[in-house]
Amino acid sequence: MDKMTENPRRVDEQALTRHSADAGLLRGKLRDLVDAPIDTHLERIELFMDRAIRIPGTNLRFGLDPIIGFFFPVVGDWVGTFVSAYIVLASIRHGLPKRTITRMVFNVAVDFLVGSIPLVGDAVDFAWKSNSKNLRLLNKYAKGKGGSVWSDWVWVFALFGLLLLFGVGLLGLAIYAIKQTGFKFFS
Repeated sequence: MDKMTENPRRVDEQALTRHSADAGLLRGKLRDLVDAPIDTHLERIELFMDRAIRIPGTNLRFGLDPIIGFFFPVVGDWVGTFVSAYIVLASIRHGLPKRTITRMVFNVAVDFLVGSIPLVGDAVDFAWKSNSKNLRLLNKYAKGKGGSVWSDWVWVFALFGLLLLFGVGLLGLAIYAIKQTGFKFFS
């Protein structure tokens, strides 16, 4: 009789372990089948910045990123870059490989550096949708929440530090070139 009272408890633990493993496997298969986004919050930001407006009669879409960059030339590009950087930083917690993180920062850098060129950069901003590219990378390579390690954070901050340094250098170079033409900012 004592054996019978001990076994149901052990059987329940085994069944629970098997059930949770099956549920995790099923969740993974469902996510692959449905192709659901990893992080809906980041999806909404990406929609807002890259695909919010559709040109009637066409399949072309654009968001606020090129509009802000066009109407506020320097400030708009920096604002778009900070929003894109937020998406990359929020994506790190999903355990992305460093190679993917590097590609995401590269997408942001191209959007910022090419987008900063007057007129040409505004045209490129409509086509180069860095947030959409980064969300595709996130959905493809995410391992799950809590999969990041400290070296991922160091890596992304080092990359963004280099981008910031390069951006400030370009801004300083532009101000220097404008001053050399004789233009006075505050007089």
